[in-house]
Amino acid sequence: MAASEIAALGVAMVGALIPTALFAGVMWWFDRYEKEPLTLMGMAALWGSLSAMAIVLLRPLVLAGGTALFDPLWAGTWGNAFLLPTLEEIVKALFLIGLFAWYAREIDSLYDGFLYGALTGFAFAAADTILGAPARSWSLGEALGRTATLGLAQAFFTAWIGLGLAAARLSRGSARWAWPVLGLLIAIAFHSLRELAIIPTLWNPGLAGLRALVNALGVLLLLGIVVYGMGRERAWIARYLAEEVSAGVLPAPLYETLRSPTGWLAYRWGPLLRGDATAWRRRGQQLQVAAELAFRKHQQAALGEARWENEIQRLRELLRRLTE
Repeated sequence: MAASEIAALGVAMVGALIPTALFAGVMWWFDRYEKEPLTLMGMAALWGSLSAMAIVLLRPLVLAGGTALFDPLWAGTWGNAFLLPTLEEIVKALFLIGLFAWYAREIDSLYDGFLYGALTGFAFAAADTILGAPARSWSLGEALGRTATLGLAQAFFTAWIGLGLAAARLSRGSARWAWPVLGLLIAIAFHSLRELAIIPTLWNPGLAGLRALVNALGVLLLLGIVVYGMGRERAWIARYLAEEVSAGVLPAPLYETLRSPTGWLAYRWGPLLRGDATAWRRRGQQLQVAAELAFRKHQQAALGEARWENEIQRLRELLRRLTE
């Protein structure tokens, strides 16, 4: 590899990793109480990158297949607008299936499906930017902009796959396996719509607007994940901790603080602003343990998993000690 290609690769890596880290950081930060394991989020990002590498190897075969199956004039259209999006989403789905199968214990809500699917898609876009750098010599600004724009679009596509897999995990009926198929089909459909906008044989200003719309949906997805995640947390806390108040485990004022969208901020950070680091740490433990108790009770109730009973009892006793 020439020195110029190595330099281009280094620039692209910086430009791709910065928006990816910001995207992951925003999702992790707004998951206020039950933080997803950083190792698992890293695994999702790694798998998204590996799926991009797989696509690089398979792309020539798919385009060659399009040439063999369709009229040469339309082979590029069919290959780029339908075959490649289908291939990309299937490959990402295969990686997500493995992730969900190996770490099923961590998947306890639709939010988790959104999160891991979106992160896999964003990492896919980052890897695609890096892999294309030697041939295209992105500037830092180009790498940043391409990763952010493509990343949000890819996150939007793959989030549907993650949502379908999470729905199957949380469902109990025999038809639950229809959810991953539906999620995959929606991902392929939106991906194809976006790619249609840049096909030379079909291009028109209306299609350019369609591409912008699909990109905007990626931004809306991120906002939706944040809003849904925060609403989910408050609902679980209100439902599963109310009986802990009645049982004398959780003080009523702390319960109301946990339910408040903003009250927990003042409760958590007020002591630190006053210079009381000990109270700040203790309050952080209280909030974390209370939230974990609510989420474990949700897992037990929603998934019918009795194995959480010992953990629930442990968290209940710990919370009692922390609030005495």
